[in-house]
Amino acid sequence: MIRASSDLLPQHGWSMRQSPQLERRQLDSEALLERIVSACASNVAAFDETGAILYVSRAWLVFAEQNGFTSVKDAYGLYHLQTCQDSAASRAIEGASLKESVQRIIDGRHAEIHEEYVFNGPTTTKWFLMRAARIDMRGGFRALVTLQDITRRRKAEEELRNIGGRLINAQEEERSRLARELHDDLSQRLALLAIGIEQLGQKVPESQSGLRSCVQHLWTQTNELCSDIHTLSYQLHPFKLDHLGLSAAIKSLCEELSGHQGLKIRFQQKGFPAELPEDVTLCVFRIAQESLHNVVKHSGARDAQVTVTRTAGAVRLRISDEGCGFDIEFAKTKKRLGLISMKERLRLVGGEISIHSQPAKGTQIDVLVPVVVKGHEPE
Repeated sequence: MIRASSDLLPQHGWSMRQSPQLERRQLDSEALLERIVSACASNVAAFDETGAILYVSRAWLVFAEQNGFTSVKDAYGLYHLQTCQDSAASRAIEGASLKESVQRIIDGRHAEIHEEYVFNGPTTTKWFLMRAARIDMRGGFRALVTLQDITRRRKAEEELRNIGGRLINAQEEERSRLARELHDDLSQRLALLAIGIEQLGQKVPESQSGLRSCVQHLWTQTNELCSDIHTLSYQLHPFKLDHLGLSAAIKSLCEELSGHQGLKIRFQQKGFPAELPEDVTLCVFRIAQESLHNVVKHSGARDAQVTVTRTAGAVRLRISDEGCGFDIEFAKTKKRLGLISMKERLRLVGGEISIHSQPAKGTQIDVLVPVVVKGHEPE
């Protein structure tokens, strides 16, 4: 075990006025802690009240040496720790470094901290789970820090997320292909069939009323099938989304559901027309589609409200109803595929979703997707 030089030790922590017995107890405690740290196979370090590292495990020192910090000063100082940046989305101190987190322990603002950090070394990137805690000792305290290498886990999680994104993109490509085939091929052939049946009906003599009625029935069924194919094609891929944009596509969706499902949907748009990235447009539309289908299928509501808003730096979607609602915590345990799909789509475009619902009190879904526009920052 390599120990810090005497000039790094806190001078105020070792008063000459201490009794020999008390000083011996302090030294015994310090020696015991040093032996514990020395025996650890993971990255462990002990800090004094000033923030200087007193002693470290061999694994800590090896990691510092492997990443270019070979001098004693670098090995014991916080120089390499300053390159560890907070990678979590929400922290008390945004973008806090590992050094700042240790300082919060030393200052007494926190008794214990668990945070994840990314280390961007000269040749590699590693993720660490940092745990820090204050250890009270006679005459003072020590801050004990452990760094657990979670690089393999984080890479596996990232790969799983990437697979999820690729699956969604592949699904959308297949949906688009099927929609085109239904619209351009099958739908056109059915339309020609309906015309042929209509012309056949015109040639049937009026005296053969039974045959004319049968032909009319076939014509009606063919037209209904044409309408169903058109609806299915639109559900697979809304071509209005490509040609008219997000607001018009969601408005058309609301009108379609209002006409066929007995649900009155009040649609409102703000800030459109505006050009949006294709992935953002498709993401917001799919979430609106999934949410409204859930309203129809599960809520029992007769009315719903849909608002889509375009601001300088974001797209916002709100869908609300006064239906039966549901227990959000219980729904999370069920891991519904619809909610998982929404979150995965939003992750791909950097968006977020919040759901507010209670049994018998309706549901409100809020979606925010940042959109970078030249001269503006995302809200």
